[in-house]
Amino acid sequence: MNNTSDEFIESMLVATIAGEMKWSQGSAELQTLLEDVYGNSTMLYMFKDEESGADVVLAGYQFYEGEVEADEFIKDGQSVLLVDVAAGEIIHEITDEDVADTKLFEKLVHAIEDQK
Repeated sequence: MNNTSDEFIESMLVATIAGEMKWSQGSAELQTLLEDVYGNSTMLYMFKDEESGADVVLAGYQFYEGEVEADEFIKDGQSVLLVDVAAGEIIHEITDEDVADTKLFEKLVHAIEDQK
């Protein structure tokens, strides 16, 4: 069985390398939205999907793993989000824990940074 989350991230990676997805830094509105949801953001890239009218966002953040809010339980996370910034709504999310190949997010970040 194929993991559709992996396939989706792989397709974004291929499109980014081919120059079909032009990523930019996230807006202040997007930063505020993600900080409201996650409490922080460590990385933020966005791509305007003209077809859906939403923003595709690659976000990095830190979160507490489990119930205990202590430094030793801080974990780094990354998500690809479909966001309606104007409505302040996250429509869909794929996290780095949803994919079988955890290197896909790292490869996507490198491809985006290579565009810059």
